Amino acid sequence: MLKKELLEEIKAGLAAAYHERLCGVVLYGSEARGDTSADSDIDVLVLLHGPLDYGHDLETNLDVLYPLSLQLGRRISAKPVIASEYESVDCPLYQNVHREGIMI
Repeated sequence: MLKKELLEEIKAGLAAAYHERLCGVVLYGSEARGDTSADSDIDVLVLLHGPLDYGHDLETNLDVLYPLSLQLGRRISAKPVIASEYESVDCPLYQNVHREGIMI
């Protein structure tokens, strides 16, 4: 799994961009499971207080994380979601993240 410092850098960058809208960041996928390969991306859900402006919030994630992604040589995939929907909506992605995700 990724070093704690890197995970904290991801969260700190998102917190600086979203301020009070940020509810949390959840690492999921191969990094959370510990079965990464050299070409694995880093998957995170960005939990936000709504309403969600998906295009704008996705662009914010890219602005924050793209420089770090270049530095690492790995893609960071950060999906913005409304925190209350993550907790209450029954969808396969959210079920998977609840099961294997790590709150950072």
